[in-house]
Amino acid sequence: MKQFELRFLDRLEVPVIVRSYIALDDLEALNEAERLCETHTIEVWDGDRRVARVKKGNAPLVPEDRQSL
Repeated sequence: MKQFELRFLDRLEVPVIVRSYIALDDLEALNEAERLCETHTIEVWDGDRRVARVKKGNAPLVPEDRQSL
């Protein structure tokens, strides 16, 4: 088991909620972010490593989203 951070971002890309989440692996943490992304974009972090980004409403990523990586 690993501890991840789920960072809920506002429209200015600033974290407004940070939630700890214990998961078996990156994929399980990503699934949780996808489940919770109805109202916010969520980034999944494993320490200093950003694992994934899930846009609000699970909207598809577009090339411009690379800038926020």
